[in-house]
Amino acid sequence: MAEAVPNNKVLVVTSSQTLRALLEMAIEEQGIEAQFFEKAKDGLDYLKAHTPRAIVLDDAIEIDPFSIASRLKMSRRLREVPVVLFIADNDERAKLTAEFARVEHVLSKPVNRKVFSNILRNLPQQQASA
Repeated sequence: MAEAVPNNKVLVVTSSQTLRALLEMAIEEQGIEAQFFEKAKDGLDYLKAHTPRAIVLDDAIEIDPFSIASRLKMSRRLREVPVVLFIADNDERAKLTAEFARVEHVLSKPVNRKVFSNILRNLPQQQASA
């Protein structure tokens, strides 16, 4: 398999059209491109050939986002890619699970665009070679 291509895109996996629209606006305001997928499997397939600048997961997708994050962090190539997780119930259990899965940012729904935009502004720049 060929080496994954690093890019300046943010990968977003959400089945919610409302969340997608809000995130799309926030991402574009930061001058960053986004690659959107409704299904987790499609997003994971994208990651086989690409190394995004960040990965954004919605807790309403068909596969447990904590499991996805944990799996991504096991990959040498993807372990340093920040993961942002949007969850409906930001309780203590969710925070502990996210910490265990090494999720860098856990944000509650509804989306606080200011907080999300700040995260995007502070993303590390993508390296020229993976």
